Amino acid sequence: MFMELENWLSEITGFAACSLQPNAGSQGEYAGLMLIRKFHEAAGDKQRDICLIPVSAHGTNPASAVIAGMKVVPVNCKDNGDIDLDHLRSQAEKYKDNLSALMVTYPSTHGVFETEIKTICDITHEFGGKVYMDGANMNAQVGLTSPGLIGADVCHLNLHKTFCIPHGGGGPGMGPICCTDDLAPYLPGHPMDPTVGGRDPLGTISAAPYGSPAILPISWMYIAMMGADGLTDATKAAIVNANYMAARLKDHYKILYTGANNTCAHEFILDVRKTQDAGVSIDDFAKRLMDFGFHAPTMSWPVAGTLMFEPTESESKEELDRYC
Repeated sequence: MFMELENWLSEITGFAACSLQPNAGSQGEYAGLMLIRKFHEAAGDKQRDICLIPVSAHGTNPASAVIAGMKVVPVNCKDNGDIDLDHLRSQAEKYKDNLSALMVTYPSTHGVFETEIKTICDITHEFGGKVYMDGANMNAQVGLTSPGLIGADVCHLNLHKTFCIPHGGGGPGMGPICCTDDLAPYLPGHPMDPTVGGRDPLGTISAAPYGSPAILPISWMYIAMMGADGLTDATKAAIVNANYMAARLKDHYKILYTGANNTCAHEFILDVRKTQDAGVSIDDFAKRLMDFGFHAPTMSWPVAGTLMFEPTESESKEELDRYC
């Protein structure tokens, strides 16, 4: 069952191989970066320890890079939230002899499909780096595009988000990684199970060979029952739900970032900072929503004083209307 799940996740991400060992998204980030580090070391490039990270990245990204023994170099974003390609190129060129990786989230942390994502990956490869794609927003990709298609080298997947494992109360989660052929030999192994990992494993990431194995059948069943068409429909629904909410609210609040065609991906940022002048804080928004039985959205991240909504594929139109 686990081998079949690995094959399915590899196909979904457009990659060659998968490890189910990391049992959290943050641990998946660490494992993916260690995979890149091991690749460079095997090629005799032990000096490659620079990790480029956009300033809009999830906070776990720079933390994971530091834990993996890398030095973080920030990359600026433009006013529209996209990565500044000129700054990315200048940083990649500046550190070309030591560039190890770029960490990028797609769709972006701002809830937008960056149109230059392939160029971003190409620039990184041009100067000898590998691209780690943060898979936190994979629920806007499944069936429509993939990390492999855009040119990434490794990604993690939050099975407790995109692939149906309940995550209430903070756990348990799963953060497996998928990767390209040239990184596959270094996938994490385990001393208790020689069949796990690549032929030259980077080491062991989790206490158990398959992370949190008891919850993996949930994702296996979800993919088996949904099938390719069902998974793609779920992705479309997540994107449509977010855009429907944004369209309903845009005349009342400013939508902070949108893509080239004025749409968002699976989430959007609502700017409520003007209400603070009237003494209404985002905490007040959150507590008032709770009065109506709604969990508060993401608050003050990635932009201070804003609310980020991610309605997911699961909500009905009636519930979206009630929220609006």
